[in-house]
Amino acid sequence: MSNREIELKIISDEFALWELRLQNLSSMNLFDAHNLSEDSICELFNNIFNYNLINLNAINVNFPAIDLGDLRNSVCIQVTSTKSSNKIQKTIDKFIESNLHIKYSELFIVILGKKQKKYDSLKANEEILFDYKSQILDFRDILNLIRSKPISQLKKISKILKQENNIKSNVPVVNHRKIKRNFNLKRKLEENFLRNLDYNESEYSIYEPWIKFKYSKILIKSINDCQWPLSEMDSDDNISSWFKAEFWDFYENGIEFVSGNSKVVINKDGTWKPIDYFENKADYPQSEFKGCVNFLRIPYEFIIDFDMEVDPYDGLPSLYVTYAKDGMPYEEILYGEIGSFKSKKKRIIFDEKLKLID
Repeated sequence: MSNREIELKIISDEFALWELRLQNLSSMNLFDAHNLSEDSICELFNNIFNYNLINLNAINVNFPAIDLGDLRNSVCIQVTSTKSSNKIQKTIDKFIESNLHIKYSELFIVILGKKQKKYDSLKANEEILFDYKSQILDFRDILNLIRSKPISQLKKISKILKQENNIKSNVPVVNHRKIKRNFNLKRKLEENFLRNLDYNESEYSIYEPWIKFKYSKILIKSINDCQWPLSEMDSDDNISSWFKAEFWDFYENGIEFVSGNSKVVINKDGTWKPIDYFENKADYPQSEFKGCVNFLRIPYEFIIDFDMEVDPYDGLPSLYVTYAKDGMPYEEILYGEIGSFKSKKKRIIFDEKLKLID
């Protein structure tokens, strides 16, 4: 079996697993799980066609008619698990009603699974050209599209699919109530904290996603807090039971915040580690020092509630959390550099070998 055949078989198996997982979640009425597939479809199509699609729902909650858009290439995509003609007709009608045909010349529908054999009843007026045979795609169509791609590209596609399946398959089915609770919390947080962006701001948010939020900061409070509004500093130098944090973005498992004034030391072999900002460089001869920021990730599981009534001191809403991991509210702290719209540079994250990810 050739390397190409091996990669295509892996990709085919991953698509089958993805489809099966979505079917199982649907059987438990966890339809919100399909929303998490939008980012994977976005990454997949960007890789296959060299598009610059972004998830429009991350910019404007419940964006009308479409989920992914690429203004530069005038392409947009609706991602859905509903394959019916009625669903697709409503999408086309809403697309035209929202005047999206002015900005996007091509509309594609991606079915998460298997589509119908025919869609002869669909009607699109003269304002949009829509051919269901080429513009309604399911997993099998995507497989046909990538069949002739180079081996290097097939490996990237395989990695995207494995990541999609591994992230979701790690969530135990027995905890479906917790999953549903997290989905509902995610929706409520987005509805309350995100603002609607215009098209000019949407490009800005690709590089600096904090612009999507109504507030630049928020009060993070432990559910056991009894210090606020006294000093944030704990007398024992432990993390305070309340503090102010700057929004960065939503991530797949919660909300990401950013803090500055960090530093890493980079060794000759490319390995690195965070160090105290005021640590002496003489202790690390022949090493490079680099300033960075901390990306603090608080998962939905740690978030108990939130309060949109602003405090009387800073005018900020509050997020109530548990300090569930080693006395901290974060499940993970990432080190990297923030993005910049001015320089068209996306944020970067360092892994243990200083490779750039994200």
